[in-house]
Amino acid sequence: MRMPVLWFAIIAVALFAIDSYRTQDSIIVDGLVKKQISDLWVAQMGQEPNQDSLSLLVKRWVREEMFYREAVRLGLSREDTIIRRRLVQKLEFLAQDVDDELVTEADIEAYYEANHKKYLLPTRYSLSQVYFMNKEDLKPAEIMLGNGADWQDLGDPTLLLHSLLEKDQEQIAAILGLDFSGQLGDLVEKKWIGPVSSSFGYHLVRLDELIPATNVPLAEIKNKVLGDLLFDRREASLETFYRGLQDQYTVVYE
Repeated sequence: MRMPVLWFAIIAVALFAIDSYRTQDSIIVDGLVKKQISDLWVAQMGQEPNQDSLSLLVKRWVREEMFYREAVRLGLSREDTIIRRRLVQKLEFLAQDVDDELVTEADIEAYYEANHKKYLLPTRYSLSQVYFMNKEDLKPAEIMLGNGADWQDLGDPTLLLHSLLEKDQEQIAAILGLDFSGQLGDLVEKKWIGPVSSSFGYHLVRLDELIPATNVPLAEIKNKVLGDLLFDRREASLETFYRGLQDQYTVVYE
């Protein structure tokens, strides 16, 4: 009692602790919270909640908030892989701070030019094929073609397409198999080549047209280019954030 300054300090600390405790246990349901709850309902249900529904939603939110705070107080969030990943995802989202509205037409054009290989249409093939189950049947068919026979009357019955128009190698592989698509380089334009093998059998193949690889015009894929540009900028922002964190942590490998 003879040291009033000491007592004053003790009382101040006690009051601060009590105030902190009360603040920690206080759940403020203000207009902003109600708006967030209402907006979430609108996003899920497509309509504004009425007063009774909003009141019930607020009560559920308060209950959830109490449970959440108690779970954190008890340390239930520690060593939980699901919560850990969710928090990492939220932090990554915040770290990918890129303002979409700051992207200009010049930015899009520059990105397109710098990454033109990403927007390249691959080489495409238009071809005709005659299918044979047995390899030995190709030679007589070639002779008949040389004598002017209609190629569509030749070959064995099949459900395979007889003509493919402007297909790239991947698309042809999906239709006729990898073995067939791997032999596209052996084809000669306007000439029947065979046997070309596939998982189905054997083929006589005529390359009707070869369309070289070319870039897709920017006007046709502008939205895709913009999306790619924003993605790269967000990834760069996240990497910058990560590098900044590396200076604050010491990693010890044991």
